[in-house]
Amino acid sequence: MASKFITLDRARKEITRLQYYVNLVEAYEPINLEQEIILEYAKTSSIPEVSKKLNVSYEKVVEVISSKGKDDLHKIMRSWYMYKTKPKRR
Repeated sequence: MASKFITLDRARKEITRLQYYVNLVEAYEPINLEQEIILEYAKTSSIPEVSKKLNVSYEKVVEVISSKGKDDLHKIMRSWYMYKTKPKRR
């Protein structure tokens, strides 16, 4: 398997981006069901797991994640979800 060469500058930017994400998830304080769904999806990246853990329907989880982002974490999760499901939506 070939590995992609990464420059020092790109590595630093990636570390900064990932550290921002980790801090965002760790500091996230959900105050309603929608925010709990976003937080659990950020931790697991699995809609069935979120649905089971929070006892909400699969469709509700998809609806919340794919809705317009209301905060930074929601915007990130929505963009990842949309990227992840792009082949299915075609």
